Amino acid sequence: MKSRRTIARRSLIWLLIAQLMVLAPLALHIPLWLSVTALLVIAWRWWLERGRGRFPGPWWRSALAIAVTAMLYVSVGGSFAMETMVSLLVAGFVLKLTELRREGDVYLLCFLAYFVAATQLLFFTQFLGSVYSLLCFCAITGTLLVNQMAGARSPASPSPWRTLAGLLFQALPIMLVLFLALPRLGSLWTVPLNSTAGTTGVSDSMSPGDIADLMQSDELAFRVTFAADIPPAHERYWRALVLDEFDGRRWSQSDFHDVGNGRASVWRRSDQALTELARPMSYEIMLEPTGENWLYALAVPQTDASGVDLSRGYTLFQRKPISQRKQYSVISQLFYRAQGSGLDEREKRAALQLPDTGNLQTRERARQWAEQEPGSQALINRFLRLVQSRFRYTLQPPLLGDDSVDEFLWQTRAGFCEHFASSFVFFMRAAGVPARVVVGYQGGQVNPHEGYLTVRQLDAHAWAEVWMEGVGWQRVDPTAAVAPERIDRGVEYSLDDSDAQLLANAMGRRFAAWGNLQLQWDAFNYRWHRWVMGYDNQAQQDFLRRLLGASSPWRVTLALIVAIGTVAALIVGWLFWRTREPVAPSVKIYRRLCRKLDAAGVTRWHGETPSDFAARVGQLRPEWAEDMNSVTHLFLRSYYAEDDAAFEALKHKARALLRRIG
Repeated sequence: MKSRRTIARRSLIWLLIAQLMVLAPLALHIPLWLSVTALLVIAWRWWLERGRGRFPGPWWRSALAIAVTAMLYVSVGGSFAMETMVSLLVAGFVLKLTELRREGDVYLLCFLAYFVAATQLLFFTQFLGSVYSLLCFCAITGTLLVNQMAGARSPASPSPWRTLAGLLFQALPIMLVLFLALPRLGSLWTVPLNSTAGTTGVSDSMSPGDIADLMQSDELAFRVTFAADIPPAHERYWRALVLDEFDGRRWSQSDFHDVGNGRASVWRRSDQALTELARPMSYEIMLEPTGENWLYALAVPQTDASGVDLSRGYTLFQRKPISQRKQYSVISQLFYRAQGSGLDEREKRAALQLPDTGNLQTRERARQWAEQEPGSQALINRFLRLVQSRFRYTLQPPLLGDDSVDEFLWQTRAGFCEHFASSFVFFMRAAGVPARVVVGYQGGQVNPHEGYLTVRQLDAHAWAEVWMEGVGWQRVDPTAAVAPERIDRGVEYSLDDSDAQLLANAMGRRFAAWGNLQLQWDAFNYRWHRWVMGYDNQAQQDFLRRLLGASSPWRVTLALIVAIGTVAALIVGWLFWRTREPVAPSVKIYRRLCRKLDAAGVTRWHGETPSDFAARVGQLRPEWAEDMNSVTHLFLRSYYAEDDAAFEALKHKARALLRRIG
């Protein structure tokens, strides 16, 4: 039966505080006008509590609900993604205040608050976000307890916060057991978010300036944990996409390599010859959400991750966009010979494609050099000597016109990695050598506290691959020729002070006084994501196998029963201990004396009063009579009259008598 009691002011205060706590993080993911509406409704409800207004009628409430729903529909443009559903839930959560009159309404609003608080985990999966969500749950539960005890109106009611602490103490071990042992059926934070939301990362095309713009960001791209030693920086080329189609200014994927739509040709060993020249390397990647299909890995990766394929450009991709943090294991072959025997006609045609017109000076120079040099390797070396001696690496190159390759190679000679990779591939194709652009990341920062590698948007990079007879596809990075420190140490060490915007980000990583603290905090968050948020079905199977020797259903069931039974027994024991009547200090002293007398042969009978026992002790052992009578008198005064002076005297007299008894 719904309670008819009006809401106590204390209950309303705590309810509004809990509501503000729950809504605060979601303000970043719901329309601004809805956040403002929420604040106005909360302020109005408190203003109403102070007797300045009245509740709206049912028609006004209905009109307000319809207006908010219509505004929400207009705000999202009819797109009902996850953010829209959260906004709709928040709107109902806030508008419920307009009819909050009775004590029973508080319970309903608190139960709704639990659901709204849970949606925070859709957007905030860092450790602090999880702690904040737990605090919100505590605030909601505390509000329920305050409301219940306000209704009881009993001065003997326990403190709601002590009760809340007791509930948490009982719930945490049960939660831990269930988290570790119950089958992983998916969790709230794995629900896909709006794939159209803005994300940062490597794009599926490249034109001059794109990667330079991306490198303005110091945001995290992914983290890598290696099974053995971390490879040196000059081998850490994280492949994302192969770009093999050029329109005169922009490089993009041909249909042959287009992983953006999830329909790229899948690589199979039977299709392409691959010779492994060294031992493979194992590692695990934790990728941040990108909203794209492609993943990142070192050269020639293999993975058993569900739904992940390997393209014919040796890049990983999946069919659905990556809308949540993804963790996957990879084995890569850094040293290899791929397709050394030849390319099929389709691949060769794609690797030699050039626009029909444009960049005439580069085409002519490439044909001349190809005739002068004895082979592809000599041609590559000559080009690299050119950029090494005459070019400058900068984030702020001059703007290029329609013939961007000609202007860069023979006029401005200043650019970033995409300028060098693009012009090199164009030059090699014009010389008749198959080549392609590869984009991704290069390098990464080693975290000394946990031993993993952090790759950020700052590490975005573009390089080239050239196909040579008998050798196959080989990586060539013209940037390494003009700015080797970019490859060996990181982009921030390769730029001068004129690149002020990027340097502002990079300097934070090089010279921040609190940089070590940042690394420690990043390591902590990495462990949180890896062992808690990343505790999926496979991680659970591995944990149970280590703990139980196997993860068979009967072992898991038995372990779950034993664990929950043990926790329940501990909780029951704790509750029993808490409900015991406390023993007064004077009683403890008297009981100790009785045990000592019992050991000396004088046992106190069941139901015998302290005075009668003292008289009997005097008859049996006259030498203790005076002291026993004195101790008994002090005990009765201390216990029944609560005489502090008698208690102090009791301690001394009892200690003296215990020494006499021996």
